[in-house]
Amino acid sequence: MNGVAEPHPLPLPRSREVLPLLRDGCLAALFVAMAFSISATQIVLACLVGLSIPWGLAGRALGAGAGLGGAVRALWTASADLRHHPLTAPFAAFAALTLLSALASGDPLWSLWIARDLVRISVFYVVLAWTRDSAHALRLWQGFVAVLTVMACYGLAQAWMCGARSSILSEGWAADICNHSTRVRGPFSIYMTFGGVLLIGALFVLAYLAHVSWQGAWWMMPAGVATLAALAFTYSRNAWLGLLAGVLGLAVTARRPGRTVVILLAVGLVVGIAAPRGIVERARSTVDLKDTTIRDRLAMWRSGLAMIADHPALGVGPGEVRAWYGQYRRPEAVRPSTGHLHNSAIQIAAERGLPALAVWFWIWITFFREGRRILRRLEPGPSRARALVSASLVGVAGFLVAGLFEHNFGDGEVVLLVYALMALPFVVARESRAAPAAPKRA
Repeated sequence: MNGVAEPHPLPLPRSREVLPLLRDGCLAALFVAMAFSISATQIVLACLVGLSIPWGLAGRALGAGAGLGGAVRALWTASADLRHHPLTAPFAAFAALTLLSALASGDPLWSLWIARDLVRISVFYVVLAWTRDSAHALRLWQGFVAVLTVMACYGLAQAWMCGARSSILSEGWAADICNHSTRVRGPFSIYMTFGGVLLIGALFVLAYLAHVSWQGAWWMMPAGVATLAALAFTYSRNAWLGLLAGVLGLAVTARRPGRTVVILLAVGLVVGIAAPRGIVERARSTVDLKDTTIRDRLAMWRSGLAMIADHPALGVGPGEVRAWYGQYRRPEAVRPSTGHLHNSAIQIAAERGLPALAVWFWIWITFFREGRRILRRLEPGPSRARALVSASLVGVAGFLVAGLFEHNFGDGEVVLLVYALMALPFVVARESRAAPAAPKRA
């Protein structure tokens, strides 16, 4: 009009186009890395946290010339959903008590260094913030399962090589792989970590197969077999008990009882037929109070309870159990020293005090309450959403039961996975709220 050309809209900065792709790529890389390397996981997580602030929260305010104050206000406003999340209060309380315990410990600098494990909680918020929907979540977790299957096969190769006891394995690179005569560690430094990661992967696969059609995910059946087999060769009894607890939970949450029974029978059949004699004997030793490791664990728990009785408010400080263990060591204990007490609850109370333990329980009670509520609101039939929520619930349950006999809450590789797993029900709930309501029939 009037011969004046309409101004063209300003093109979006190329960063606005590249950053979402970069963020999605980093999120996928995070799940791949969690299957084999904590170092790679931490690097990718740092990148994701860095991308979250400028792109998702404060970037728009800075781009509009609002200045630092405007960016901070935008950050505060945009993070409202995360700040008001049901798990934020217990997470924050646990972090505060942990830091207070560290400051009050005999070696505050060391305890504060150990307390850096609180940063792992950011995985929950990163995954929750940037997972778009259940389809996206499933792709991320299937990527994890695919890489974990390769690692499981590597673990089975370790079991075969190290069980051969050939002279060629006595030196060189093979000796580094076979650092234990029977127990496989996969790509991790110790077999218990490998067992904890395999436990999460196995329960995810079982939950998925119990709730959705196998037609589009046939490969997850052999993946589950390989994962369970590798889990067996870790000889980690705490992970085996966690698997049993998760499978029992799956029987409760599944909407296909017949398929669930088939899966349970298949798991039992694989274990019963394929398990070597050493694994069977290891399983039997779980209830043998004369077993050396069980006696040592019982002694550690008694020592931990004595620490708690003497330091109930703030504990001895994060990372300080090793320094104090000599004073509380029981005569029947086998090990002369230990850095943890082989029980997550006792360890947390001994390190950080009974209030921190109560808040720790608050985290899990809140998670299961909210997860159960979300599961009950879903359609009763089999679906991807039910599979993801069920996988989260049984995976966390398995982790907690395994933690009764091992301080897996202090195992970074496993805890990072658990925090990512905890985000699944809330991703599903957000998708359900965003979906348009189905029209009512007349």
